Amino acid sequence: MSEGDAFKFLDKTSTTFQRDLIKALLKSKFSNPKTKISEDVIDIITELAKVMALEAAGRSAHIALMEKKKIVALEHVELILPQLMLDFS
Repeated sequence: MSEGDAFKFLDKTSTTFQRDLIKALLKSKFSNPKTKISEDVIDIITELAKVMALEAAGRSAHIALMEKKKIVALEHVELILPQLMLDFS
């Protein structure tokens, strides 16, 4: 199996994040309760969360394939997280 095989499922996969949840998470970190968030910012952060989730899934699947595993486990996700965080920083 090739590296591309690990990412084939992405063509058939979609993910969604609730905009209200993203907004609440952002607001929970504001020091000033009067701080406002534009709808465009919420849209961008929501899209970024989708991209990160799908990228993490693909990278984890790739590691599982290299280990000849049929199931992606937490250990596979843990292996890709440091580089994923660096790539998205």
